[in-house]
Amino acid sequence: MAKDKKPPPTNDGPAWEQLRRLFQVGSPEFVEVLRQRVSATTLAAFAETWYTDTRVEARRLLFAYLERPFNAPRHEPLVKRLFKFADNAGDDAVMARFLVGLDRLVRRKRGTATRWDPRTRSHETVEVIYTPPDTTLSRDDRAYAGAWFTQNREKFTKGRFLFSVPTRQYLRRRAWRYFRRLGKKHPDRYVPAVCTALKFYTDADVPDALALLDNWGLVHVLFHHSPALESRPTGWFVSPTGTIQQLQPEPMYRQLWLRSPEPIFDLLVNAKCRPVCLWAAKMLRQHFPQRIAQVSLDQLLDWLVSENAVLNDLAIEALERIGGLEAVPVEKWLKLIESARPDLLDRICEMVARAVKPDQVSFTDAVRLAMQRPVPLARLGMAFLQGKKPATTAEVQSIFALREAQADPLRADLVKWATTVLAERSDFSPQWVLEFLDGRHEDVRDIGWEWLQSDSRARDDVGVWQRMLESPYDNIRLRLVGILEDRAKERDGLAKFSMEHVRFLWATVLLNITRGSRAKPFVVRQIMDRVATHPDEAGELLPIIAVALRSCRGPEFRAGLSGVASFVERNPTRRPLVEAVFPELSWN
Repeated sequence: MAKDKKPPPTNDGPAWEQLRRLFQVGSPEFVEVLRQRVSATTLAAFAETWYTDTRVEARRLLFAYLERPFNAPRHEPLVKRLFKFADNAGDDAVMARFLVGLDRLVRRKRGTATRWDPRTRSHETVEVIYTPPDTTLSRDDRAYAGAWFTQNREKFTKGRFLFSVPTRQYLRRRAWRYFRRLGKKHPDRYVPAVCTALKFYTDADVPDALALLDNWGLVHVLFHHSPALESRPTGWFVSPTGTIQQLQPEPMYRQLWLRSPEPIFDLLVNAKCRPVCLWAAKMLRQHFPQRIAQVSLDQLLDWLVSENAVLNDLAIEALERIGGLEAVPVEKWLKLIESARPDLLDRICEMVARAVKPDQVSFTDAVRLAMQRPVPLARLGMAFLQGKKPATTAEVQSIFALREAQADPLRADLVKWATTVLAERSDFSPQWVLEFLDGRHEDVRDIGWEWLQSDSRARDDVGVWQRMLESPYDNIRLRLVGILEDRAKERDGLAKFSMEHVRFLWATVLLNITRGSRAKPFVVRQIMDRVATHPDEAGELLPIIAVALRSCRGPEFRAGLSGVASFVERNPTRRPLVEAVFPELSWN
């Protein structure tokens, strides 16, 4: 006995009445609520009511619905009836949206297949282009009943569309047929109508060459007569003798496009799809070069920072040819180069360097440019800084920001320039050197150390050395050990340094487990020399030596052991202290 079938769900009732109220008031929520309805019968009856409603709000909602993907379950009758109404009414605006929406319904893939070659009598693997078969939404109303579909709607509809694949291919051919007939019967309407459609394509519609060919109507509009392509009922293919790189503008009804450059120029500026923009740019170069030449300087500068990469390239080409760039305010140039595409910065910065004189750029702006991460910007900033001198306290302080210059290849040169400029100032402060010795980049600290060694005003300043003893950086601490070794040979060589800071330096070097192996024996000797001359500090210094004695490294162990033995021999009364600090040592 057959099971009773569950009756299909219906959208009649309070929910449908609420939807109709949203429609009457023109609420933006209407489209999303409508897409949730899954009753094909009710939706089909609503199609005529919607299309024949002449209100502006109804038209706006219709456009919004058609600009959404055709993947709302059981909307086949609604979509098909709206399509027929628009086709019969000669509705260019609605058919433009259908052309784009139906183009998006077929997306082929590349794969491989094994075929038998009768000539070689063997199987061979060949590349094939196919349309995935599992991309059609179910037309069974019962599939959308229950809570599961409501909770997993997005997952269920992802990658699936209305209509079977053959029906989708037929509908997109029908959509293009409308515009093909429009060009024959109403040529004045053709270009405006297809331009409306072309503006709805986006880069997401053409992520690769195969996806470009999957847009049946788009390719007809732009490349209908291209010898590199051939059309079949299932889609566009590259011809046996052509390649996708050979595509050039070969539009349907070329003579209609050549009537005026303005529609093409409008596509160049406003289209959201890169192939459309490239097509428009090539058409203008081939047939209307004077139209590009009429673009104003201000508009070209705006194109430089446009999100449209084709406009960026056109602007660069035009600006490199024309004159008058000197009249562009410096502030505008600075704003443009900080917003431009990274791959265009070299050419833009070259234009700026030719058009802007260094004395037109303020000291602060030049430093700000030099601080940028892109090398062309930093190089331009460094060129503007050459020959400049800081005139105010604020400008002097801005120089220290170059320690954090983000362009790694230029940071060392920028810091060297900064140290040279600062060293020449009459109000030089030795503390300025510390700003570079405390920099977080090693190359900055290296240049700061060179400055310290070459400038006696900083080298002989006690305050600088006292601050350096607190440095957290290994390359500075290890160099300081060598300096202390030299100073220790002088009479009262270490007297000028705070012993608290010196002890801190000794401890940090000995406790460093990754670096400083060459400096540690010198530190041990310096500590033991200090203990020998100041036995009262043994309680503070001997624990530091204990680190060396317990080290597994031979030089440190021998240096520490020798120093401790000599200390006990000279100060026998300190032996209990030594035994407490080094309980592992035995004494004969």
